[in-house]
Amino acid sequence: MAAVQFGELPFLRQDKRIRSCAYSHDGQSLAIALDNGVIKVYSTSNWEHIRTLTGHRGRVWSMAYSPIGHQIISVGVDRSARLWDVEAGSCITILNGHRDAVYGVAFAPCGDSVATASYDDTVKVWDILGTRECRLTLTGHNGVQSVAYSSKGHLIASGGYFDREVRLWNAQTGVCLHILSGHTKFVWGVAFSPRGDWVASTSSDNTLRMWDVETGTCCRVLTGHTGGVRSAAFSPRGDVIVSASEDKTVRIWDVETGVCRQTLTGHSECVTCVVFSPKGDRIACGSEDKTVRVWDVGSGGTRQVASGHGSIVLNVKYSPRCDQVASCSKDGSIRLWDVVTGGCRRILAGHSDCVRSIAYSPRGDVVVSGSDDRTMRIWDVETGACHQILKGHTNPVLVVAYSPQGDQVVSGALDGSVKIWDAGTGECRHTLTGQASKVLSILYSPKGNRIASRSQDSTIRLWDIESGTSLHTLIGVWIVVYSPQGGQVVSAGWDGLLKLWDDGTGECIHTLAGHTNGVTCVVFSPKGDQIVSGSEDKTIRLWSTTSGQCQAVVQNLDTSIRSIAWSTAPGINYFVTACDDLSVRMWKVVEDGDVWHVRLHWRPVNGEFNVTETSIQDVQGLSQLNKRLLEQRGAVGKPLHADRMRDTSQKVLSMVSVVSALKESSTRLALEPTPVSNSAVGLPEHSEDQEQPIG
Repeated sequence: MAAVQFGELPFLRQDKRIRSCAYSHDGQSLAIALDNGVIKVYSTSNWEHIRTLTGHRGRVWSMAYSPIGHQIISVGVDRSARLWDVEAGSCITILNGHRDAVYGVAFAPCGDSVATASYDDTVKVWDILGTRECRLTLTGHNGVQSVAYSSKGHLIASGGYFDREVRLWNAQTGVCLHILSGHTKFVWGVAFSPRGDWVASTSSDNTLRMWDVETGTCCRVLTGHTGGVRSAAFSPRGDVIVSASEDKTVRIWDVETGVCRQTLTGHSECVTCVVFSPKGDRIACGSEDKTVRVWDVGSGGTRQVASGHGSIVLNVKYSPRCDQVASCSKDGSIRLWDVVTGGCRRILAGHSDCVRSIAYSPRGDVVVSGSDDRTMRIWDVETGACHQILKGHTNPVLVVAYSPQGDQVVSGALDGSVKIWDAGTGECRHTLTGQASKVLSILYSPKGNRIASRSQDSTIRLWDIESGTSLHTLIGVWIVVYSPQGGQVVSAGWDGLLKLWDDGTGECIHTLAGHTNGVTCVVFSPKGDQIVSGSEDKTIRLWSTTSGQCQAVVQNLDTSIRSIAWSTAPGINYFVTACDDLSVRMWKVVEDGDVWHVRLHWRPVNGEFNVTETSIQDVQGLSQLNKRLLEQRGAVGKPLHADRMRDTSQKVLSMVSVVSALKESSTRLALEPTPVSNSAVGLPEHSEDQEQPIG
């Protein structure tokens, strides 16, 4: 059973596959077109079925509401377009003229004309208020799949199926203004931005393309879907665009940056259509799984949608100011998070490829990032402005680090090169050679006089910065981290072991055993008395550097841990993790006598929670709409039997948090149940950290 995602409303189950969805101009109804030729209309206030429109012979491919009244135009495989009076439930007129199936339809903004797109290679423009005759036939395509009007009604865009082209037409004269080429497979859909300066196209080549209407040039290609993109829609404000894909997901993209803000999951088959409500507060999407899913993205929901990376999170770092966490991702962006609320403060966009590594300056006022685009960028965390672009590497930059004094930046690349840069001027000061393969991690010693670099061949080199010479080489090691005081070094490898070394003598002080798979990340506490490690075995372990003993374990996580950072604020025991499930989590380290606990503090919404076999009987403040949603996701309306409760105790979520999240649209955090180890380490069932949303 799928988990509940914040902003999700109950889905509408149909008996046939869904091909098209359309909101009325006032947002009070939603129409759904089905494979059997039936159109169903629902009230958006309570999602009750209010009307059924029948008449098409076979599949209805597309439909649109009139902008000036309660009318719907629909098209299908029967080669016709039908105009419906929704309130009466009757067909007003049938427009015949196409010689093949009609796949696309759009109303002109003033409501006086309709454009239809057909496999007969034509787009036809019809007078819908007067003669109801075809007044223009636009030719040139090889099979037309989709059609759209610009917001002013002076332009028409059409998407060609077999010719893979998008064409822009003068809506009055029928003259073709631009032919937009670039897609490598069928064009499924087209959509104009609200201002009419952009047109978006979707394709079987798994991409969306953004085109400049004036010049006809492709300005942006949005990638991330793993299946063909069937449909796209701009928000009424034009700041985001949503896409529906054969990969069973809906993605929400930032129009300005091209960054994927969130991926909505839940459909079990191809998502065929997606639309915004007129107010922009909801998204409706239809699927071949015979369901329509509606998402609330208005008010607090919009902020919620903006809070997740669109791809794998590769690195996470704590700000020295302790008010912020930075994360970077394969989606090409860096995100800055508020450590109190878990909200996304800022998105730093500018890299043209995956961002592999990030590091704060010692003062915490800037962040440096390294990318597969072979550059590094230095960002102002307050304004989000890029101060410097450091160029010189001829291969992707995999790791970056700031010197303790803040005057230098060091970087390591795919080709094994290590470069030291002047953080002020952006000039390369030194190039260190000797690594035989790509550099996977790099860091300064606390005094700033040494650098440790790790390469793919499982060797770590310790360098003297002044001379550029290699001091020591450690073999069979995957990770190395200096203690804050500089007297110790911890190393880890794919054997699951951590080793604590004396930095001066090179002697091994402790071997920390417990992980059952490779260690992926390690960090010292600010005092240097503890170590936290994350592993491919999907556990987090807390260690004592004095005794070498494991003090706490968080286990049974459903994802591997990629990166860890510990807060440097005195007296504050928090660390953050970045995981393979795209999440960033903050954890609290608590000492209770001689026992240590690691508890989940917050997780930014990405954003779902599991309610399978959760009892919702007698829950106060739960609306009928949300009750229906929870029951669709596996919640039960009666108490669980005691034996079943024991069996499922680790996946039952406190309904206090659920109801709070569902009732408050501005909720930005999903607090997860954290599995508890056999030694009672983890998040207690009724802990304060679990029950109280932060901020």
